This record gives sequence, C-alpha cells and structure tokens, in this order.
Amino acid sequence: NEYKSYLSHIKMRLPFGLLLEALRTLSRSTRKAFREEYAAAMKDPEKWQSKFGGTNNFGDMDLSEAKQILNIEDIHDSELLQQRYETLLKMNSKEENNGIGSVYIQCKIQNAKERIDFELIKEG
Repeated sequence: NEYKSYLSHIKMRLPFGLLLEALRTLSRSTRKAFREEYAAAMKDPEKWQSKFGGTNNFGDMDLSEAKQILNIEDIHDSELLQQRYETLLKMNSKEENNGIGSVYIQCKIQNAKERIDFELIKEG
C-alpha cells in the first residue's frame, strides 16, 4: 500500500519536474539569445535601429529616467554605471533572493542600461 502511494507520488512529480526543467532550459537559451542580440546591437547601432523601424527598444524611456532608475548623474562614469546596474539586477533577481524579485523591475533596469549605452554610442 505504501509502495502504491509512493508510485502515484512519483507519477505526479515526474511531469512537473520535466516541465520545470524545460522551462529552465528555455529561459537560459532566451537569455543567451538576448545577450547576443544586445551585443550585436551595441556594435552597430544604425543597423540595429533600422532593424526595429528606426526606433529604440526602450519604450518611452528618456535619458533622465534611465539615469534616475540607475541612480547616476554622469553617464560617462562607466564603472559606477556597471556597478549600479549589476547591484540592482541582483537585488531584484528571483534566483538570487529565494524567489523574491521582480521581472518587471529587472526589465526597467535593463532598459535603463540599454538607453544609456545607446546614448553613449550615439555620442561616439
């Protein structure tokens, strides 16, 4: 009787475990693809702009909002910019904080970093 209970428990856990692992794999591959696309976009911003119809991918975020999100004054201070970006991402990461975090806030942080990077590339 205990054995049947154990088997039914295993039968229930196996599909959920497989689904969870599939979602983790998909998440990793999506992040990798995003990083590669972002790196390519930073190398050639004109090509990237034309690919997205001449607009940016930062929503309606302007430079002042990006600076406010990352809590920086000077966008040319690359060390401080990177440190704030990494700290904020870790603070809002579900993986780093036992399931507590916000994907929405992480996206805002990412968009702010991209907006500042884009501005720096435009300046040359």
